[in-house]
Amino acid sequence: MSLHVYPKLVISLLFCFPGYAEAQPVAAPRAVCQSTCTGNLGENIFPNGDFGSGIPNVVAINPGFAPGYNYQVNPPPNDGGYTIANSTVGWGSFAASTWIKIQDNGPEPNGYMMVVNASYTPGLFFLKKVPVCENTLYEFSIDIISMNTPAPGSNIIQPKVAFEIDSVTVCETNEIPIDVSWHTVRFSFSTGPGVSQVTLGLRNNAPGGYGNDLAIDNISFRACGPNIDVPATVYFCAGQPVTLNATFSDSPYPSTVYQWQTQAAGSAGWQNVAAGNGLALPVPQPVEGDQYRLVAASAPANLDLPHCRAVSQPLELMLDDVSGFVLGGTDTILCNGAPAVLDAGPYKRYKWSTGATTANIEAPAPGWYTVTVTTVNDCPATDSLFVYAVDLTASAEGADPHCAGDSSGWIRAGNVQGGAGPVRFSLDKGPEQDQAFFGRLPAGPHTVTVRDSLGCHFDIAVPLTDPPPVLLSLGGDRDILVCDSLELAVQSNFPLTSYWWQPSAGLSCTTCPGPTAMPMQTTVYTLSVRDERGCPGTDSVRITVLPRLDVYAPNVFRQDISENGPNNSFTLFLSKSAVRVRRLAIFDRWGELVFQRENELPGSAALHWDGTDFRGRPLDEGVFVWQADIEFSDGGVRQHAGDVTLLSR
Repeated sequence: MSLHVYPKLVISLLFCFPGYAEAQPVAAPRAVCQSTCTGNLGENIFPNGDFGSGIPNVVAINPGFAPGYNYQVNPPPNDGGYTIANSTVGWGSFAASTWIKIQDNGPEPNGYMMVVNASYTPGLFFLKKVPVCENTLYEFSIDIISMNTPAPGSNIIQPKVAFEIDSVTVCETNEIPIDVSWHTVRFSFSTGPGVSQVTLGLRNNAPGGYGNDLAIDNISFRACGPNIDVPATVYFCAGQPVTLNATFSDSPYPSTVYQWQTQAAGSAGWQNVAAGNGLALPVPQPVEGDQYRLVAASAPANLDLPHCRAVSQPLELMLDDVSGFVLGGTDTILCNGAPAVLDAGPYKRYKWSTGATTANIEAPAPGWYTVTVTTVNDCPATDSLFVYAVDLTASAEGADPHCAGDSSGWIRAGNVQGGAGPVRFSLDKGPEQDQAFFGRLPAGPHTVTVRDSLGCHFDIAVPLTDPPPVLLSLGGDRDILVCDSLELAVQSNFPLTSYWWQPSAGLSCTTCPGPTAMPMQTTVYTLSVRDERGCPGTDSVRITVLPRLDVYAPNVFRQDISENGPNNSFTLFLSKSAVRVRRLAIFDRWGELVFQRENELPGSAALHWDGTDFRGRPLDEGVFVWQADIEFSDGGVRQHAGDVTLLSR
C-alpha cells in the first residue's frame, strides 16, 4: 500500500423505532464497551454474521452491506472500499507490504470476512434491519483485527471503535492493538417499550490518518437470558420414564417463562413439548438420541420468537442398556469341594438371593443363585446361574531326560476319575489337547491339568530331573616351545566311547583319547565325546606356542677370499622361530659402518660378511662390533649384538 492518509474508523449502531417521529436513544452512554449478560444467550439475529464461506477468494456479488462504501471484487480494496474475502494471502499492491496476511476467524473451511479500507469521509459500511422485542436485554459482539502490519515506533493509527445508537455513542473500545490478532468486542443494552425492530449500522465517523484499516467477522446479536443449567446427557432405563430437570439463575427478566423443546434423533428443527412450561419435564417414553432444550423469555408471547428468547445447551437422552447383563465368575461349579466364585461385574448396587450385597460371592453348595444389579443411573437387571458339584481326580507318571540338558523327558496322565463329560489335558497352563501324553520335555517342575466339560480341573505336579552331566577335564592351558610336542590327556566321570578333536592341525589323530599335539602356532583344541550312555560332553585346552629365541654368531674368523670355507666369513645362525633379519650392521673400532643388510630371510647368503669394506677391499685384522634386529614367529622384534675378531691371512 502506498502511503495514504486513512481516516479513523468508528462503528455506529443505528436503531429505527416505528411510530417515533425521530430516533430516541435506548441506552445511556458508557465510556468502555462491556456486556452485563451473565446467562444463556438466544439465537443469533445475524444468521449471516460470519459472512458465509466459499471457494472464490472474493465474493463476486455486492452484498449491499455498506451504503456509504464501494464494494470491490479486485482486492485489495482502495480507500472507502470493502471486500468480502476468505483470505488476504497473495494480495498485491499496497497490501503486499503494509497489510497482514490472514484468513477469517472461524472454524469453517474457506470462511469469509469483511475487509475494510477506511475512507476519508464518514460513511456507513454495514446496515441491517433486525427484529427485536420490547423491554429485552441484548448483547452485541463483533471480532475485529487491525489490517496494518506491526511496525514498532511508527505512527500507524490503531482502530478505536465507537458504537452508537441514534448517533449517540453507547460505548467506545480501547485502541485495537496492531498485533496480528483478532479481538472480540461486546456490549449490552435494553430495548424500550414498544420497540419491535432496529436498524444496525457500522459507521466511520473519524477524521483521516495513517492506518486504521481493519477486518471484521462473526457479528452476533442475541437476546440475553438467565443462566440455564441442564446436563449434557440424561440416562434412562429401558421401558421406564425419565424426568429432565433444569436450574436457572441471574435472570434479567422481571418474570421468567419457560418452554421445553425437543428434536428427534436424526432430524432437524426444534418442536415445542406440550405442557413443557416448567423447570422439570417428565418424559413418559424416552427415545435414545432425542434432544431437548429449555427456552426462557420475559413473556409467553416471546417464547416462540427466536430474537426474544434465550436457550439452554442441548440435552441428549441416552439409554442405560443393561439387557446384556449375564452373571458369571471365575468358576460356576463346586470343584472337588472348593466353593464356586460368582461375579456380577461393576455396578452401583447388588442384591443376591443369599442376601449378600457385594459384587462377587462364594457359592458353598450346588443350586440356583440369583442377583439383581443396579447401575449408577438406577437401572436394574437380574440374572440367575445354576452351580454344579463335581469331583475330579487323576494321576500322572513321567520319565527324566536321558542326558543332562536335553529335552527327552515325557509325562503321561491317567487314572481319571469323576468329572462331567469328556476331559482334556494341558501342561504348564499351555493349550489343551485330547491326548494325555506330553513328550520332548526338559528337566524342571511341570504341572499337568485335567479339565472336564464344566471347567472343573485337577492339577498334578510332575517334576523331571536331569541325570549327572558328562564332566571332562583336559587339564589347564599350557605353553610349549615351537617344534616341541605334548600328549593331551583326558579325564571323565563316565567311561567314554567316542572322541572327536578339533582342529586337526598339529594332532597325531582326531578320534583317539590321547593324541600328541605339536602345533606351530597358538591353538585352542576342543574335544567332543560321548559316554557309554550316549550322552555328550565337551572341554577345551589352549596351547600357547612360544618362539625359540636362540641366536649364535662366531666371535672370530679368518679373512680368505680365495676360499669359501666355513670359517672364512661372519654370519648369524638363527633358530627356526626367526622369520626375518630386519637389520644386520657391522662397525669397526672407530664406529664406522663397514657392512649392512636389511630385511633378509634367515640363512640368506646376503647375511655373510667376508671381512671387506663396501668397496670390496680387505680390511685389517681387528675387533669389529655387530648389531642385529631380528623378527620372530610371535611377531616380536628383538635386538642382539656382539663382537667378532677378524684375522688376516
